[in-house]
Amino acid sequence: MVRGFALFGVLLVNLYGFGADSVAWNSPIDQLASTLMLVFFESTSLILFSMLFGFGFAVQLERSDAQGFRILSAYLRRLAVLFALGAAHALLYDGDILMLYAELGLGLLVVRRLPTRWLLLVAAGLMLAFPLARLASIGGPPGGMQAIESVAESRTRLEQAQHTHVYATGSLAEVAADNASAIPADPLEDVKSLESGLAVFAMFLLGLSIGRSGVLRDIPAHVAPVARVRAWGLTFGLAAMAAERVLAVTAGYAVYRPQQAGPGVQLAGDLLLAFGSPALALGFAAMLVLAAQTPRWRAALAPLAGVGRLALTVYLGQTLIFTTLFYGYGFGQVFRLGPVAVTAWAVMIFAAQVVACQWWSSRFRFGPMEWLWRSLTYLKWQPLRLRSDPASRAEDV
Repeated sequence: MVRGFALFGVLLVNLYGFGADSVAWNSPIDQLASTLMLVFFESTSLILFSMLFGFGFAVQLERSDAQGFRILSAYLRRLAVLFALGAAHALLYDGDILMLYAELGLGLLVVRRLPTRWLLLVAAGLMLAFPLARLASIGGPPGGMQAIESVAESRTRLEQAQHTHVYATGSLAEVAADNASAIPADPLEDVKSLESGLAVFAMFLLGLSIGRSGVLRDIPAHVAPVARVRAWGLTFGLAAMAAERVLAVTAGYAVYRPQQAGPGVQLAGDLLLAFGSPALALGFAAMLVLAAQTPRWRAALAPLAGVGRLALTVYLGQTLIFTTLFYGYGFGQVFRLGPVAVTAWAVMIFAAQVVACQWWSSRFRFGPMEWLWRSLTYLKWQPLRLRSDPASRAEDV
C-alpha cells in the first residue's frame, strides 16, 4: 500500500516536469495545485520509493539467511537486470531512477554488515550533503542572488520549447538519441539536489534499518512505536514543509527555482527540506500501515496494494502513457499543460492502472515486468499464471 501511494506521487511529479513546474502558470488554482504537489509529493514520493528499496534488501537478506541461500550472485544479477531495464527506460524518459537504484544497490552489499546505529549515522551525514553543498556553491552577488524569471518570460520560453524541444518535435529515434546521454546514471551528478544519489542512498540505509528492526514483521505487536512514528513524522514533517513555504514567500527561498534568499535563509530552508521530507514520508507510511490494520481501511486501501505489487510494471507503464501524451510523435501536449491539468491526468492515469492491476493480479502471480525481472534473476522462467484450484492459488499468493 505504501509503495502504491508512492507510485502515484512519482507519476504526479514526473508529469510536472514537462512544463507544469514553470512560473508561467500563475492562476490561483494552478498555484494551489503546485503548492500541494510540492508539500506532499515532490520529495516524499521518491523518498518512500527509495526507503522501500532498502527495506526490500533487508527482507532478502533475512530470507537468504533463514534458508541458507547465498544471496550475492542472485542479487548481482537482479541489479544487472534492473540496470538494463533502466537503460532502456532512460532512452524514452531521461528521468529514469532504475539505473541509479541498480548502481546504489551495490553499495548496500558493502554496508550490509554494519550495525544499525552506524547505518543511521551514515544516512544522516548523507542527508546533510545537499544543504552543505548548496551553501558551499554560493558565489557571485551578495547573498547569492539569482535572476528570477518573470511570468511573461516563462510563458515565452514555454512557447518556444513547444516548437524547438526534441520532446515536442522529435521522432522516437530522435528522442532516444537525445536521452542516451543519461546512460549510465551518475550518483554524484548533482549533490546540490535534494534528490541526488547521496540522498537516495541515505533513504536506502533508512529502509534497511527499518527492515532490520522487525517492526513490520508483526505490526499488531508494534502499534505503539508505529503510532509514535506517525505522530512525530507528520508533526515535524508538516511543520518543516510549512516553515519552508513561509521562507519561500517572505524571504525568496527556493530549491527548484532561482532564489533571492541569502546564505542563512537558504541553509535553513535546505535543512528543513533535507530532514522534513523524510520525516513526512515516514509519517505517511506509518499512517497507511496503521490504517491498514482495520478491516474498513484495509478494504479502502486495497487498490494501492494491488498497484504496489506490480510496482515495476506500473512505473514503466506510466512512462509509456505520459510520453505518448506529451511527446510530439504522440499527442504533443508537452509544455502546454499546467498544474491543474497534469494533476487531473495523474489521477486518471493512476485510476486506470488501479483497475488494470486488479484485473491482472486476479489471473497472474507477477506483473509482466516483475516476471521478466525475476526470471532473468534466477535464470529460470518463473510460473506466471495463477493456478485454478483454491489451494494452489493460496500457495502462490
